[in-house]
Amino acid sequence: MTHAATMSRDQTATVSAVEDNLIRAHAYAALAMVVISALFGITVAIKMNWPGFLGDTAQLTWGRVRYAHTQGIFFGWLSNAFIAFLYYGVPRLAGRSVSSRSLGWVIFAVWNLVAVVPGWALLLAGYSQPLEWAEFPPIIDAAIILGMLLMVVQFVVPFFRARMSDLYVSGWYFIGGITFTLLAYPVGNFMPEFVSGAEGAAYSGLWIHDAVGLWVTPMAVGIAYYVIPAASGRPIWSHFLSMIGFWLLFFVYPLNGLHHYIFSSIPMDMQKGAIVASVYLGVAVVIVVINLLMTLRNLGGKVAADPALRFVWLGVIFYVAVSLQGSAQALMPFNRFVHFSDWVIGHSHLALLGFASFIAIGGMLYAWRNTVGARYNPHMATWSFWLLTFGLLAMVLDLTIAGMVQGQLWQGTGPWIDSVEASRGYWVTRTLTGIPILLGFFALIGAMTMGQRIGQNDTHSIPTRASKFQDINVYSHAGRNAWLRGAYAVTGIAGIGFFALSFLVLAVWPGREVTATIARTSPETLIAYTESEARGREIYGREGCAYCHSQMIRALPADEQRFGPASEAWETAQDTPQMWGTRRIGPDLSREAGRRTADWQFAHLWNPQSVVPRSNMPSFPWLFNGSARQPTQEGIDVVAYLESLGRNRILAGEAARSGTAGRGMPPELILTAASPDIAARGRDLFAANCSGCHGATGEGDGPAAAALLPHPRNLTQVRLSDARIAEVLWKGVEGSAMPGWSDMPVADLSALAAYVKTLPASVESEPKTAEAVAGAGIYAANCALCHGANGAGDGVSAGVLAPPPSNFQTELPSMDYALGALHNGIPGTGMPRWDTRLSDAEIESVSRYVRTFYEGEAAQ
Repeated sequence: MTHAATMSRDQTATVSAVEDNLIRAHAYAALAMVVISALFGITVAIKMNWPGFLGDTAQLTWGRVRYAHTQGIFFGWLSNAFIAFLYYGVPRLAGRSVSSRSLGWVIFAVWNLVAVVPGWALLLAGYSQPLEWAEFPPIIDAAIILGMLLMVVQFVVPFFRARMSDLYVSGWYFIGGITFTLLAYPVGNFMPEFVSGAEGAAYSGLWIHDAVGLWVTPMAVGIAYYVIPAASGRPIWSHFLSMIGFWLLFFVYPLNGLHHYIFSSIPMDMQKGAIVASVYLGVAVVIVVINLLMTLRNLGGKVAADPALRFVWLGVIFYVAVSLQGSAQALMPFNRFVHFSDWVIGHSHLALLGFASFIAIGGMLYAWRNTVGARYNPHMATWSFWLLTFGLLAMVLDLTIAGMVQGQLWQGTGPWIDSVEASRGYWVTRTLTGIPILLGFFALIGAMTMGQRIGQNDTHSIPTRASKFQDINVYSHAGRNAWLRGAYAVTGIAGIGFFALSFLVLAVWPGREVTATIARTSPETLIAYTESEARGREIYGREGCAYCHSQMIRALPADEQRFGPASEAWETAQDTPQMWGTRRIGPDLSREAGRRTADWQFAHLWNPQSVVPRSNMPSFPWLFNGSARQPTQEGIDVVAYLESLGRNRILAGEAARSGTAGRGMPPELILTAASPDIAARGRDLFAANCSGCHGATGEGDGPAAAALLPHPRNLTQVRLSDARIAEVLWKGVEGSAMPGWSDMPVADLSALAAYVKTLPASVESEPKTAEAVAGAGIYAANCALCHGANGAGDGVSAGVLAPPPSNFQTELPSMDYALGALHNGIPGTGMPRWDTRLSDAEIESVSRYVRTFYEGEAAQ
């Protein structure tokens, strides 16, 4: 008989009073926060397709809301649900009450009223860390660490007052989860603020997996090990396997962290170690799941009839599925394909919304229906189960397929925006799957707030439950296997050693290797961030930009072909915290320096769709004073930071200034004559890619036109030769916002060129009459210095001008366009206004003369 079984009835009543109130408090907090967190998640999902949704205020921008969503699920929902069950399970496992009722309310206040709720407010206000699963700012981190310390006193100390050698496995999972998370949390949340670049990424990777592996998983598995035998009335199948599973979890799980940075600049030996650990973790999980499911063998009817047991059972199924999925995606051949894609997002949802949440719900329902005075409605619990199951499976399947589509497209050479366009349908489906999930949580609220109240006769008193638990806990095997009585204690001590080992292997050792690599490979002189660039980096992190754009080009052909040379460790040596990212919705920005003009960047931040019509990036109007031409200091700082990315690699001579220009000569195919069908295809391409700047009809009046200098050209007023169209589409126009489109398939470039040729339908060349060439002298005196004697744009000053002077042999302006350029100049170029130097008659004469240079296709 356990110590709990000999407790007096008076002791039992006291313990029950303490537990019941705190169970209710944390359960209600969990339910409230999961609804809020789910609403945050649905908002994020909606913004993926409709970025302007709730986009006028900084507090509700995509990045900040996503921060609030992930932290709310982790700390608000799951943690409160786990704590609620701890108040039910710990006294029954330890045979004594938790340390203090008053301490329990302090923990509740610290966790919810000092950490989660203020944390949400700070995240939405712009105070955060741009680190995966560590987004709360340091002041909130301190509150969470305080809460964990208090939980050690509240939940761990009672175990040490009991017979530790006889402790059932659930107790060991609870002890390990609380203790090791207390150790791991500061490592993952504080160290990256002091350790830069690749070394900081090693600490971040450690925490990304420790958050799930040392808190979520031990709590969920501990609940499963409790509920399954208790609800089924059958002893756990193998206590030996339960010990092996516990031992392997705390040994292997922390070693997985670096598999988030495969093919990165972190030493390859550490990456391979993380891959091996990921595979072993899959084996460990299979052992745990076999043990749990074998306990339920031939009990399908009982599982189907009991909502709490059904939730736990399906959570266990999700556990093995998500773990094997994680092991597979850590393997290099698979990782190179799905990393950064929505596959990983589906994996995360299967882990936290599937495995962890289903077991947490099962644990809460089991505790709830055994809590005197609580209302419980099993029918609503069943509705909750089916709604959540349908919504989760639909979401995970949708995101998994989306990730595979994205991975396939990223292996090619097509424009990045094609992967965004291909994902839209999946993102809409993902949003819709949030509806049954949200309804499922509302049904769960109904299950725990409606129905009949639980009476004393409907539950198990602590002595009765302990006596019943006697038949299903470790003691039933300890008699036959006496060595098991001390095995868990040995295992717990070993777990501390394994945690220390993971810290050394995944953080300290990589840090030393990275430091040595940086010292060996870094250029002698590196340009540090200016004050403006450093401020811009903080704003970039504040707005969650690192959750869409990575800053880590992996050592893979597909990455290097698209983005440039693979990132090296020294490049981010001054980045604290690192912002390598774990997802790409937009392209990698490691080589952004020199790629775009500043006015393009401002226009992109003000209204992304104005320069990239198919973009799903949200706008940031709070970085401007009413227009893209009027950025605030914060807007200037962000652009300064963007223009610094990759600068040192360029200055070191190890990477070319990327720009957007294609290499070599334009392909011949683009110069061929096109049929009307091809031109029609080109019209669609123009609308999708060019209309933001050039306008829907090519008149240079697109939404971004006013923000760009020089303004986009009016293509209806300038005829371009085939060769010039090809050159501009392939290489862009240096010194302007016009990018090269060399990543577009040649067939699409041909179609686009064919359509552009149709725009200046009324522009005809100027015959070389005596009247037309009368302006030759004026041209030679005023224009030849830039445009050259023959109008080829090769004057002596041409080489220092960007954009370069027009080559009139391949560009034919209409008469109206030429007159306007001479009268008004072209802002943003070296072309001044001439109406103060030349008479109207002279301007008209020069305008006619420059139009005589056009040679059309003969210029090729």
